[in-house]
Amino acid sequence: MILKKTAVIVCVSAAMLCGAIALSMRLTEAREIEMEVSNPKQEVIPEEEKQTYDEGGNIPLYYDDEDILLLPVRNVAKGLGGTVIWQKESKNVVIEFRGKKLMLAAGSTSAEMNGYHITLCAEPQTINGCIYAETSVLSDFFSTEVQWDSTKKQISLKSKGNSIPIVMSDFLIGENAEKKYSLEIPVIMNLNDASYEKGLNKEISMEMQAFADEFMLDEGEGEFCLQLEKGFVSGDFLSLCCKGTKGSQSFYKAINIDLREQKSVNLSDMLTQNGMRELKERGNLTDKTPFYITQRKELAIFDVTKEEPMTILLPSDGALLGGEWNAKYENLFFGAI
Repeated sequence: MILKKTAVIVCVSAAMLCGAIALSMRLTEAREIEMEVSNPKQEVIPEEEKQTYDEGGNIPLYYDDEDILLLPVRNVAKGLGGTVIWQKESKNVVIEFRGKKLMLAAGSTSAEMNGYHITLCAEPQTINGCIYAETSVLSDFFSTEVQWDSTKKQISLKSKGNSIPIVMSDFLIGENAEKKYSLEIPVIMNLNDASYEKGLNKEISMEMQAFADEFMLDEGEGEFCLQLEKGFVSGDFLSLCCKGTKGSQSFYKAINIDLREQKSVNLSDMLTQNGMRELKERGNLTDKTPFYITQRKELAIFDVTKEEPMTILLPSDGALLGGEWNAKYENLFFGAI
């Protein structure tokens, strides 16, 4: 990745020691890290005057040209109580935190988390001797909430606990002379039951591979592309959606899992009979209609019976669905999570 534009980039130098850039980092008892950078003076620092420190010198955050927020791996890990190991031969960085392990390398979107291969949204970058990684992977790995204040140029990382499932992604890719596919599939980690977790990921991977194989065997040419969209994720419930196009047709694969009972659920499992009846009266919906719960706790239904498939978004506490959720799922939306 060629970096063209930076929001904040810090080089430890003689000018910094004179006060051109003021840095501060604070770690509170609540495991909240704050990093901030004041606006540097508009001056050119000669290359030969720059000095880079291995630790403590690259505290601030960094923006790249695509507005992907990158964070310094070592400082974030140490601030939150994790450890970082540099593997000289493989040139991998290994981060360990509360029994979890993340391995990544600068310049590569290929990474490994808890023994699973994953694909990052952006390549980690080496900046002044410090590895920076995109926010989402670090946020999920450390179970933190990232808040960026563009006015103060300050970022806060607040711990959310270690019991929330981690959802990353990987890709199934293939092609022949006439067809190709690129399917982004979820990789689910940090579940309480390791055996169930492995079985679940294997099941999802096999099903996605079957979709790809079926597409490649069909006559004709074209592309099959899917993108993963994370929905509602808690310690009790997981809702995801893979959506895209298969040839000229829209394609949806929804994943809704009751983690307490370790089973997939249909729309009819989520709602009362009256709620299902009201939904069916609004369209040609069935118990098997693809759906998922968004991060905003909306019910997203994919009406694939239309010539042009459409997504119906319904607030979970709106007039239609209020009081129509199955009692055992009601707390997912109205109780404390």
